[in-house]
Amino acid sequence: MAAVMHASPAPGGLSKNHRLVLEIVQEQGPGRHLAMSELFALARTRRPSIGFTTVYRALARLRDRGLVAEIAIPGTERAYYEAAGHPHAHFRCTACGRIDDVNYVIPDALAAQLAEAHGFAVERSDLSLHGRCADCR
Repeated sequence: MAAVMHASPAPGGLSKNHRLVLEIVQEQGPGRHLAMSELFALARTRRPSIGFTTVYRALARLRDRGLVAEIAIPGTERAYYEAAGHPHAHFRCTACGRIDDVNYVIPDALAAQLAEAHGFAVERSDLSLHGRCADCR
């Protein structure tokens, strides 16, 4: 019977595959939103043996640790990923599909008012705007 070898976690509890995925996301810079398929393709250029499920699981773990932000934009079929950073909104062009960062967050006072009025507790707010970008107008 062959022994099963597991990669030992790197400092911070990240495996080499998790570190690779994190590096790829961070290298994209602010405002760059990658689909899972794009991340997988980039990871394979550096580590051809990496599997789709490995990248998917790495993204989930990085998201859960707050190192990567997962963006679910209404009107798109997939999630996008970006490096975790300052809170902001997103704009999706309904013509070309481009997604841009928007320097805006819902004010805490407004979120508190909505929570009070509707009897729920707001833990997080995500804002996405939709329309035509400057190039498509």
